[in-house]
Amino acid sequence: MNNYEWVSILCVFCYTCLLMTFIPAIGNRMVRSFLGILLAMLLWTGGSYCMRLQLFPSIDFWFHTSILGLFILPYAFLLFIQEYVNHKNRKGNLIWFLLLGVLYVFNVVTEKVIPAPRIEQIGGTQIRFIYDFNWMVSLAFIVFSLVLLHMLGLILIAAKKDKHYRKQLVPIEIGIFIMFLGHVFLLFPLFRGFPTDLLSGFFNAICMIYALSKRKLFRLQLLASRTSCYSITGLIVLFFSYFIVSGIDYFPSSHDKSSSIKIMMVFVFLILISTMIIYQLVKKFLSAIFIREELRKSENLKEFTHSVTKTLNVQEILEQLASVIQQTVKAKNVYICVTDNEGNYTMQHSATSLGYSSFVLTKSHPILSFLKKNDGCISYRRFKRTQSYKSMWEQEKRLFNDWGIEYLLPLKTEEDLVGIVLLSAKGKSEYTHEDIDFLVSISSVSSIAVKNSKLYEKAFEEARRDELTGLFNRKCFFGTLDVLVEKYKDKSLALAILSIDDFTLYNQLYGAKEGDIALQKIARIIESTLGEDGFAARYKGKVFSLIMPEYDIYRAKMTVDKICEQVKDINSTADNYRLKVLTLSGGICGIPYTASNAQELLYNAELSVYNAKRSGKNTIKVYSVSDENTQTDGQSQSSLYNSQAYSEYAPTIYALTAAIDTKDHYTFGHSKNVAYYAAELAKGLHLDSDHVEIIREAGLLHDIGKIGIPEDILNKPGKLTSEEYEIMKGHVENSIGIIKHLPSLDYVIPAVIGHHERYDGRGYPRRIGGEDIPLSARILCIADSFDAMISKRSYKQSMPLERALRIMREESGKQFDPELAPVFIELVESGTIQVIHSELLSISGKN
Repeated sequence: MNNYEWVSILCVFCYTCLLMTFIPAIGNRMVRSFLGILLAMLLWTGGSYCMRLQLFPSIDFWFHTSILGLFILPYAFLLFIQEYVNHKNRKGNLIWFLLLGVLYVFNVVTEKVIPAPRIEQIGGTQIRFIYDFNWMVSLAFIVFSLVLLHMLGLILIAAKKDKHYRKQLVPIEIGIFIMFLGHVFLLFPLFRGFPTDLLSGFFNAICMIYALSKRKLFRLQLLASRTSCYSITGLIVLFFSYFIVSGIDYFPSSHDKSSSIKIMMVFVFLILISTMIIYQLVKKFLSAIFIREELRKSENLKEFTHSVTKTLNVQEILEQLASVIQQTVKAKNVYICVTDNEGNYTMQHSATSLGYSSFVLTKSHPILSFLKKNDGCISYRRFKRTQSYKSMWEQEKRLFNDWGIEYLLPLKTEEDLVGIVLLSAKGKSEYTHEDIDFLVSISSVSSIAVKNSKLYEKAFEEARRDELTGLFNRKCFFGTLDVLVEKYKDKSLALAILSIDDFTLYNQLYGAKEGDIALQKIARIIESTLGEDGFAARYKGKVFSLIMPEYDIYRAKMTVDKICEQVKDINSTADNYRLKVLTLSGGICGIPYTASNAQELLYNAELSVYNAKRSGKNTIKVYSVSDENTQTDGQSQSSLYNSQAYSEYAPTIYALTAAIDTKDHYTFGHSKNVAYYAAELAKGLHLDSDHVEIIREAGLLHDIGKIGIPEDILNKPGKLTSEEYEIMKGHVENSIGIIKHLPSLDYVIPAVIGHHERYDGRGYPRRIGGEDIPLSARILCIADSFDAMISKRSYKQSMPLERALRIMREESGKQFDPELAPVFIELVESGTIQVIHSELLSISGKN
């Protein structure tokens, strides 16, 4: 190979490969400016290569083509640097363009600045091109040097703002310097005839490739297309084929035709194998330079976007945001502050294990004001040059320095700043343009996700809150009660129900507006007293509920007493309110002491409220099991005390039972029997004495609705028809219809309405089952069924006691509660419960 044309081939090959790679991204302005450099390089090196091959039309034509590329090159580099550092003022470009253009035209006409090379024969067919320069070549060097200084000035200015500009452009600067030296060496006799200018261009190409692959000169997204891989592979194969074919001339001419064919076949085979290998290597090389990093970031962004769309939990979004930033950008630490209800920005997530949960940026903080006015990922060094930074507290400045904050990433949606991400250093490496672009993209996605989740949480919280008092509402209370009871069933939990006494009268005396104010004041008292240790809700109109996890009954009673005392003080000293001072009546129940599940806990607490109201109001009742060791003449002190409270309701109860007696004597006697059996079973279960009395009264009233059933159905001697049975089943609703008009007795409704429900859910009228049936109703079901089985009726004979007890055992878990039925059977068999039936006295042997 002569004329050092291999140097030209190397240069042309490198620049063509780069050009093929970048053509798919021609829509990018920075890429277009970079393509200008590559085209100028191709003109320069390609023209030199064609000149050395002495191709058509002439050596002179290709020489001037090569010099045209050389004169365009400084201007192309200038445009690229201006685009890269985002330099807007380009008025001086016209001067450089005209100066370089005039110098080139002058050289074309006179060939004085860079004269055409002369051809020198060096033996045989070997020639070389010799450049003879005079002093006028210094004009080109001066102009090129001035353009180079202009570029360096732009780089220095940009580096003062952000030092990563300088680091990323260092390989490009080195490449330009090598090219400059390559042209200088042409002036030295030592390099006479050798194309040092072209060789320096080859090294410049290597510097460019290094800048693109290692320094991530600028964002290259999916530039290495399949077409680029094919084109570059073809160039490489063509390049090596040229050397291989040229090498055939060195084989001895003594080879016969057969041997030559074999040699050619070997060369063809090697070319094919090389093509496949080179294609794979090119594909991997380009992927490593351009695609892999971008694909990784693109994939991470896609996964993050997909994951945050599946959650409306702010904390989950922040954790995913910090994780994707650390995985992709490799930031050491990520601190995220999000706006709260007061407009301040609290740190809700920190990638460091220590955390800074107490860190708060007030809504008027200077850094927030700055971020609201500026978009994108902002360098902390840039922020430190602003007046906003000077307005920060020294303690905050030291804290940010300790954290090593390098970038501030605002989470903005339109004009709303929903959060701020503080990014620490990456370690040894610096943040690149690709990192900044990724952070901006992730910011736009996460800011929308955070805002939507905050709106959802706000709507969700409003849906859970009572509008007037701000406490949780009834629906939220029931859901929370189930969760907390399940969580603390093996520990302790207390439930308190508080009802305002005579609140209707209070509203009538002072007006509904004052009543609303009173509700709000009581709600604030409950919240402040309970604090973070419990859950407070507005259970209904004038009733509040308090769930207190890990409270025992004593501690719960102390807390409720404090609330009651503060409520009394709300307006007790005001003359205008002395007609009716606010007081509370309440009930307390706890697990596992006096309840085993949420339904039982709530029922017992409500029962205690009823008892507090009946005991004269302005008191707190604690539901407790009966104390059998505290007896006075066979009756507990609690029962003696409460008998006075219940005595006022006795006339009403007996008036109702007497009314049914006039229509059906069996029903009257049956109700008294059921009341006795149910009360004795309740005592056997160690229920509260108040609870026992309520169950007894429910037993007396449970069939009061039969007063509305026709006598021919009540006393029918045979089996009822399906229509008659449906009418008979209506006695339950009839009973509730009568009792609900007697507010003093409405506490028996849960027992009455459920006494025909079955444990397996096949009863009536609501077809509920298991522990969803109130405990009092499950007790009443056993008592009612037992008395019905052993009693004689017009349509059946009485059943022997043993058979009745056997049926109760068989129906345990079906019709009857599997825990209550065995207790009842044991009480009957032990004689604790006396069987009330004259025909069975001898059978029981216990009467």
